Amino acid sequence: MTKPAVDVADTRSTVLRRYWQHVVEFALLTLAVLLAVVLGALAAVPLIKLGVPPEAFTVLPMSAAVAVAFLGTLWVEIWYPHRHGGSTPAMRWLGLRIVTLRGGTPSVRDYFVRWLLMAVDGMLLGLVGAVLIAVTPRHQRLGDVVARTVVVRRAVT
Repeated sequence: MTKPAVDVADTRSTVLRRYWQHVVEFALLTLAVLLAVVLGALAAVPLIKLGVPPEAFTVLPMSAAVAVAFLGTLWVEIWYPHRHGGSTPAMRWLGLRIVTLRGGTPSVRDYFVRWLLMAVDGMLLGLVGAVLIAVTPRHQRLGDVVARTVVVRRAVT
């Protein structure tokens, strides 16, 4: 068996940054969802005046919120890191990136697996993922373990 290309000491220094990364991304997504609700409500008002049933004032903002939350999460967790060197926006700000255990670039499938398992890692307000990051040897959450990825500090360029 070959030794992984990822340095465990490097992953240890990323733990606090990873927690901050999730806080920042959650805050940004929350702001986007709130903006979607407000814009949905503002769009519903003229529609109701045009004769659309008043339920539109509830349905339109909530539909916008669900769409923004779902699509925003897919964008942040899969598309953006795939196109930007393995980093989500908050990871870029905090100097982190996702790599395979061998130090390579993860595939879209790897990002998708990580995203799917966020449902488990996010349980109990993220406590499951936070505990796993703190106690696993490479400081991985379940999504990282299954996808065979790890979060490391970005190389300074």
